[in-house]
Amino acid sequence: MSGSQRLLRVCTRKPVATLASVAAVVSLFLAVPPAHAAPPANPSRQDTINAEVACITAYAADPANNYVNYAPAIGAPEVTDAIHSGLQPCASFADDSSGKKNIHHVGRKYQVAQYLSPTVYPGQIQMIIQGGPDAAFLIGGAPGTPIPSYAGGPYVARFNPTTGAQIWRTSLPLAPGQWVAAPSGAVVKGGWVDVVIGPTVYKLNPKTGAIVASAQQPVFAGAAIDANFDGFAVAPDANGTILLKSQNRSAGCTIQGNQAMSQCVAQYGPQPVTTVVAIDPVTLKNIAAIALNQAVISRPTVVSNKGNTEMYLSGNTQGVRVTWNPKTKTLSQDLTWAPSYLLPGQNPGDAPVPVGDWVVFNNNAFPTQGVPICAVAVRMTNAADIHRLCPWGTTLPTGVTSNAPASFSSDPQKSLIFMQDLLVGGVFAVHLDQASGEMVAKWSRPDWRTSDYFTAVGPASHRVLSSQYMNPNFIVGQVSNNSWTESVLWVDEATGKTLAQSAYNGPTQLGWMVMPSYAGRFYSMTTNGTINIYVPRACATKGKPRVPAPSITTCSTDYAALPQPVAYPAPRP
Repeated sequence: MSGSQRLLRVCTRKPVATLASVAAVVSLFLAVPPAHAAPPANPSRQDTINAEVACITAYAADPANNYVNYAPAIGAPEVTDAIHSGLQPCASFADDSSGKKNIHHVGRKYQVAQYLSPTVYPGQIQMIIQGGPDAAFLIGGAPGTPIPSYAGGPYVARFNPTTGAQIWRTSLPLAPGQWVAAPSGAVVKGGWVDVVIGPTVYKLNPKTGAIVASAQQPVFAGAAIDANFDGFAVAPDANGTILLKSQNRSAGCTIQGNQAMSQCVAQYGPQPVTTVVAIDPVTLKNIAAIALNQAVISRPTVVSNKGNTEMYLSGNTQGVRVTWNPKTKTLSQDLTWAPSYLLPGQNPGDAPVPVGDWVVFNNNAFPTQGVPICAVAVRMTNAADIHRLCPWGTTLPTGVTSNAPASFSSDPQKSLIFMQDLLVGGVFAVHLDQASGEMVAKWSRPDWRTSDYFTAVGPASHRVLSSQYMNPNFIVGQVSNNSWTESVLWVDEATGKTLAQSAYNGPTQLGWMVMPSYAGRFYSMTTNGTINIYVPRACATKGKPRVPAPSITTCSTDYAALPQPVAYPAPRP
């Protein structure tokens, strides 16, 4: 899982923003032009969508793209492909003026229109999942950090993908006293909406929202009301077996939200060890379950290997591998594959990212002082073959904190990894040599501060990378009161040069992502419970701009004056 809720817990102990800085932030909010309630009609929208649907259907049919048993749909990294790559080659960035799709040029100029959903979703939105161009869903009401004014509980909603307006909403029942942490889910083969809250998995009818099946999973250590099965994964086997692992709250603790995993330890003792389960995708009944040798907080990624499915996890100090054998219907922890991936002083990482024959770990899902984040590549077939790249160096100045609320992202077609550190700042694009495991930074953006995943859209020759872009005046104290501002940045994946940047708006959920959708739309989830909808557009070569956009990049922007990619040395605070 992402580390954003843990970040919030730690950052509340740090000095809050001064009155002057808060006033500056308020003025920025007031300066942002209001978003339109709905995008204007686009005559070419259906042509674009038809091309995207044909593309993603073919892409998902290739097992090498890790889409087996997921709905063949464009969407967010954690809820589409099994390795959480963030790669969506069938999604559109912006239409070229000639009418071609998915083509961008660094020399062209782009602006970004933005819209706001008319529906405000109570209890905030935790996740958006998509099953196709007209099948957009969200999970809400289960915030990783509790909202004192909200007691309505978790739910699933279907929304209009163009406007963000709610179509239906279904509440999910919980046992009394159930611990509620950040949820998990996906749209699976057949279009079913599967969602996990606590120890229970739910299957919903995508058209009506009716719950058609539900099943509570076994928990080996601790009580069921203290367990949250997170990191929805679907095995690439013949049945589409669902694989989940538990997070656990210490027995006796009543704190809600993700911070319970750390705040309860001093009073109630350590967290129970993690349970891994295999679930029938039709009935949701448990097929197999095992207890790991430790408590694991991060979410899993899975890959196929000789008919089996391997689940990779970031353990307390070592990488963890669990094998699902669909023939024998058994789960097992592979204790021979346990690479050490932390330097002294680093904290455990978020979900590891498989890239070809390698698994790449990050670190510091918990805020960590003194030691920055590194990328650690471990060969799947040899846990002793380890390579490390630390582009921020191996030490930080006194008092500087490092944190990665979200996993690294990847472009597995190009063996690229994208690294980020919210509190130190800076983004690196890194190439992983599949033969040797060596990693080399291709470009760096010291100005780019993000808590989120990255998404890469478009064909290999014209690929666009995007993520949250925190306002350069960001200070750590703003995390505790949601007072920062942010935009969305789109860059040329090959060079890191800016293509488009939205206006600065209010905060969105930390540790999640800017999510690609259909017809060139991108979504983000605000902390107010609304959906931001962004639509980048190329400026026309002649005549007036096609889209009036309240964005940072416009048709008159001097792109040479924008922040540029740099090489080493690494960015410093």
